[in-house]
Amino acid sequence: MCTVIVGFDPGAEVPLVVAAIRDELLDRPWRRPGRHWPGRPGLVGGLDESAGGTWLAVAPAPGSGAPVPRVGAVLNGRPHAGVPPMGTTVEPGEERISRGGLPLRAAATGVLGLDPGELRHYEPFHLLAAGPDGARVYGWDGRDFTDHRLDPGVTVIVNSGLDDTDPRVLRHTPVFARERPTPGSGTLRGATGPAEIWGAWLRLLDSAGAGPPRVDGPGAEGGDPSSLLARVDLGGGRLWASSSMTLIACDREVLRYAFTAAPGAEGSWRMVL
Repeated sequence: MCTVIVGFDPGAEVPLVVAAIRDELLDRPWRRPGRHWPGRPGLVGGLDESAGGTWLAVAPAPGSGAPVPRVGAVLNGRPHAGVPPMGTTVEPGEERISRGGLPLRAAATGVLGLDPGELRHYEPFHLLAAGPDGARVYGWDGRDFTDHRLDPGVTVIVNSGLDDTDPRVLRHTPVFARERPTPGSGTLRGATGPAEIWGAWLRLLDSAGAGPPRVDGPGAEGGDPSSLLARVDLGGGRLWASSSMTLIACDREVLRYAFTAAPGAEGSWRMVL
């Protein structure tokens, strides 16, 4: 993930709504959301075929082993100043663990649950662990660890974490806060399409493809640093871009999940749960 938008309101019938955009190499193989992990049969998410993990997973209680529905989503982080990129916190010969297992851990347990000795085996990350009873963002930059409980309201998480100077955060936080969906529990259970649950958020995500994308990297020109969608030509036919979007909503008993593999394409959304 490269952008995750969290709307948490403990007083609402549906306390948690989430919108998430995954940015990745387009030639990295993956599978659409499903129950891909025999060791965690209650979890649902997209499968990263390269490492076996995921960018976002949910535990749609009841029946998933979780007491309430949960969601875990990971964003690649940025290393602390002075920590070389792609991590040298792991000594030669030691195991480096894929970050794709972190959303599975968060969805299954509701927490990160790693000690400092375990963290050093991971590249930098930001991890959302959320449910109807609260939301946390854990961060690791190769040197320092953070743990933030999100306040009620709408929060935009990016690769630099909870960064109120990021152009995406500045642009989209007030817009998504103003348009936060407020479905009732009856709508959550009975909806047959995403517009019934997520309303304006669906339209905001679809409209993200109307303008220029984010074109990060040295010498990048002509892009919009505040865009929710990314597209970077790495040469040789390889593209790093926004490859999918996800919408989540849950109360204490029911979780609904919508997904598109065509970000910005109206009408491409499908209900997963």
